[in-house]
Amino acid sequence: MNEWQAIAKIPPAELVESRLQLHYAIQFIAATGAALAEPLPDYSHTSLAWHPVLEVFVGSAIQAAKPFQVALDPVSLTLIVLDQQSETIASFPLPEKTMAAGLIWLQQELSQLGVDASKIVFLDYPHDDFPDHPLAHGADFDASQPLVLSELTNYYANTDLLFQAIIATTEDATAARIWPHHFDMATLIMLPGTKNGSPLTVGVGLSPGDTSYHEPYWYVSPYPYPDAVSLPALDGHGFWHTQHWVGAVLPASRLAESVSAEAQQQQVEAFLHTALSTSIALLKPESPAEV
Repeated sequence: MNEWQAIAKIPPAELVESRLQLHYAIQFIAATGAALAEPLPDYSHTSLAWHPVLEVFVGSAIQAAKPFQVALDPVSLTLIVLDQQSETIASFPLPEKTMAAGLIWLQQELSQLGVDASKIVFLDYPHDDFPDHPLAHGADFDASQPLVLSELTNYYANTDLLFQAIIATTEDATAARIWPHHFDMATLIMLPGTKNGSPLTVGVGLSPGDTSYHEPYWYVSPYPYPDAVSLPALDGHGFWHTQHWVGAVLPASRLAESVSAEAQQQQVEAFLHTALSTSIALLKPESPAEV
């Protein structure tokens, strides 16, 4: 998928249940990376990426007798094991299956590829910082809303398209990763210098919805956080979020759903461009004498 797909067609409140289904489904990928991938200091070995050709979420490459990656089809909620050529080795539809059943299948399949799959366990998050859901208590997965799952998928596919352009033209920007804890897609831009003794960074991301906003939203967050008293205006109908964290925000509800996909893309691009340039300007490094 290499062009923007129209989004904001489904009311945000109707996305929540499918978003939680997806959030739990990606935990299989994160658990595999945590147990079997080469550990990295930023924990990115537990993260996912969007595969624009296969249109799946895909995890870290695992070195084994038969190297592989674990992926997820986000519309059908199907777990997939891919070989080095991105060909399917095995697949497992999660609907009407529990988390426990999915884990057993995954361990059995990966054991055949030459790894100790018994080490794969779900990641442990703070109970107040990860959404509770019946899936955590033995309920079955449900993919009965494919249109909603497809819309959520388009948020990630669209954002990956924009992030690849940002990464290609921005020095010291990390790869676009999807983090299993909050299910956000983000790239982190490292800037030269320090401020108040801290490294300067700008996080550019997409959240599918969380406790800050119960709908998908794009964000650009400079750190250390700038003074929230007099922040400049933003393009693309974005605004500044200042409660608990400071960052430029564009919620999905501010997209013009009645316009073309191209116009939507231009709006989000305008927001990201102005928010990123403004954030970099706000993070003026201290002079060497002040560091």
